[in-house]
Amino acid sequence: MKITAILGSPRKKGVTSEIAKGFLTRAKTNGADITSYFLNTMDFKGCQGCHLCKTQQESCVLTDDLTPALGDLVSSDIMVFASPIYFWEVTGQFKCFFDRTWSLVKPDYMTNPHPVRMDMGKKAVWISSQGDTQEKYKEVVDKYVGFLAMFGAKTHTIRAFGMGNELGQDIAPFMAQAEKIADQLTK
Repeated sequence: MKITAILGSPRKKGVTSEIAKGFLTRAKTNGADITSYFLNTMDFKGCQGCHLCKTQQESCVLTDDLTPALGDLVSSDIMVFASPIYFWEVTGQFKCFFDRTWSLVKPDYMTNPHPVRMDMGKKAVWISSQGDTQEKYKEVVDKYVGFLAMFGAKTHTIRAFGMGNELGQDIAPFMAQAEKIADQLTK
């Protein structure tokens, strides 16, 4: 079983990163092959809006550190996406990455029953954290889970709420949820 993780937090030891690490560690223990991309250390550009991925080729024309990440998503069984909520949205690093997934969408996606350039039926895990209450920013998560549904993915969500910027916070309930989902998907 192949898992590709896109880690969108700028903080390697932040809440979102730690929960993602918990999921990935459990999945690896269960025998999964893990490839992780920590976006904050990568050199890449956002989507250029050129639409060449729709008119001239079946992949993004940009060649940078995201090129292998996009390829790994296509060949993965499970996709993991992790980003804290900053200023009412995913991080800039994650948004810049996610715009590039436009290259995975076929030109006739509006009418094609298989609208993406990857196998339908993949599993996805969405991990986010936020300082505010559970009721806030649900629409951000719902938006990205909706995009993943277009990709044909069934998405499991982990939303850590009430988290601040301090390291060492009690994330045990969210870690337990991550490990449980890892067991469900990889055992």
